[in-house]
Amino acid sequence: MRHLLRRILPLAVVVIAVASSCTIEDCIRVAFAERGADLHQQDQALRVAWCESNHRPEAISPGGGNWGLFQINRVHRGRVAAMGLTWDDMLHPYANAVVAADIWAEQGWGPWSCARHLGIR
Repeated sequence: MRHLLRRILPLAVVVIAVASSCTIEDCIRVAFAERGADLHQQDQALRVAWCESNHRPEAISPGGGNWGLFQINRVHRGRVAAMGLTWDDMLHPYANAVVAADIWAEQGWGPWSCARHLGIR
């Protein structure tokens, strides 16, 4: 058990440090890179997040159904919970970007109307 803690604890510290201190751009780039996005796709992610929220992590749509940088829709609550996050975490830049990158890796840019508006496929 002690050996396992020695291996996990440094990783947890890194994740917490990245999540709490990254710039909006860095949070998005890191989250998407972790899911295999190249620099061009990371640039697309930055553009989509700007269109969705103006890079405001606290953005909530008028009806309350879409939250954070990428305006993650409440239909993804199950995914958020399965990733070990709470819905309130969607207002934290890194957590929101991680969920967005997970959706993107599975579905591409289809879920984001801003991607279509920007001509990103």
